[in-house]
Amino acid sequence: MISLSSKATISNTIASHNSYLTNHSYTHLKHTASKLQTILAPYRVLKEMLRCGEAVQPPHTCLFYFRSYIRLLGLWPAKRAAENQLYYFYNLLIMVLFSFFMATIICDLYEASSDFVLLGEDLVVVLGLYLIFFKMILFRMGNVDTDIIINEFDALHIKHARGLSGGPRNRRILQWQRSFFFGEMCFFSGFYILSLLLFAAMSLQPLLSQQTLPFRCKFPFGLNDPDEHPIAFVCVYFFQCFCTLYMLVAIVVMDSLGGNSFNQTTLNLRILCENIRHLGIVAAGASSSTSEAVAWRELREAVEFHQKIIGLMNRINQTFYWNYVSQMGASTFMICLTAFEALLAQDKPMVAMKFQTYMFSAFMQLLYWCWMGNRTYYDSMEVATAAYEIRAWYEHSPLLQRQLMFIIKRAQKPLEFRAKPLFGFTFASFTSILSTSYSYFALLRTMSD
Repeated sequence: MISLSSKATISNTIASHNSYLTNHSYTHLKHTASKLQTILAPYRVLKEMLRCGEAVQPPHTCLFYFRSYIRLLGLWPAKRAAENQLYYFYNLLIMVLFSFFMATIICDLYEASSDFVLLGEDLVVVLGLYLIFFKMILFRMGNVDTDIIINEFDALHIKHARGLSGGPRNRRILQWQRSFFFGEMCFFSGFYILSLLLFAAMSLQPLLSQQTLPFRCKFPFGLNDPDEHPIAFVCVYFFQCFCTLYMLVAIVVMDSLGGNSFNQTTLNLRILCENIRHLGIVAAGASSSTSEAVAWRELREAVEFHQKIIGLMNRINQTFYWNYVSQMGASTFMICLTAFEALLAQDKPMVAMKFQTYMFSAFMQLLYWCWMGNRTYYDSMEVATAAYEIRAWYEHSPLLQRQLMFIIKRAQKPLEFRAKPLFGFTFASFTSILSTSYSYFALLRTMSD
């Protein structure tokens, strides 16, 4: 059996690993000589994996590194007694700046109400900023629970990586860990590049059109007027550029952390299925009594592992509940609103292209969440298939066979990341949200006609 057959339980491993993180990891993040080292850490691991192949295993999950990214952004303050006061001030300053940034755009809604295209543009921007800012607040308030989730996944990752011996099955599990790490980093890098391209399109827009600033806004004393206050106008321009870049980077990191918690659940479900399929094989050549005892022990460990995964999923759903709600609502309205505004602005190519870019961003963000959740949904049901595929299960005692029936029965109820009573994050939900968005789009189009 792989690492689950070790004497230490998963809970003990997680407890010891959490203690290590408390004593070492945050100290490293607080006192690192170079923030650039923290940023490049996962890419150095990725480079070694590509250079050395199977000889190198990622020491941590991507969640571990994304947590350090969020902390560098100032959105992950520790407990007040243990946190640097300057970091708390930095976090407060970030929150105040973005609150003011959003307020200046909201103040323009009244003036833009006479033009439906301008009003729609302001609404789309406000909705997107609300989603990002709301997630920033949620991460700041729920970092303790999120920290527990990251630590437990990291402990499971280290336990599996260090507790494996030779054999094709164990090599396959190690390969899964490498491929999941590689895929998660590729997704993160891809979305980060897309966010930079979106930032370039927003910040350079004033140079290519009659719009003076990246976003329509209202500042006190007319400071956003280039004719009356040219110096203040330049400051406003760079202020909007900074806030835009920061919030785009923040949403990429926050969504990567949330999506990769789905991904790590999927990975552990696959490892669980591999454990169950090979239940009792190690003792296949021993006496019947020894083989039965080994099978019972391995079955108990597999059930504990399954319960650990279910508990982690429930904790993720509880921690990210309002994150799910805001994501579902914002994605639904942004897709329909941007499509409608692009239709209204079809005689203005640059404006229509901007709305199409917003719609594509909202579409890709929702697709990312639903794709990650869909994998977990279907892989959780594979546990029942794995239990049925146990080698010579009919040769074991009737009592053990009945226990396998309980595993199959439980696994037939899929694990789903969702905020009840809303949709879960699956492809079925994705199509339902698109259908709802189209219904709202058709309603707006009928009203405009």
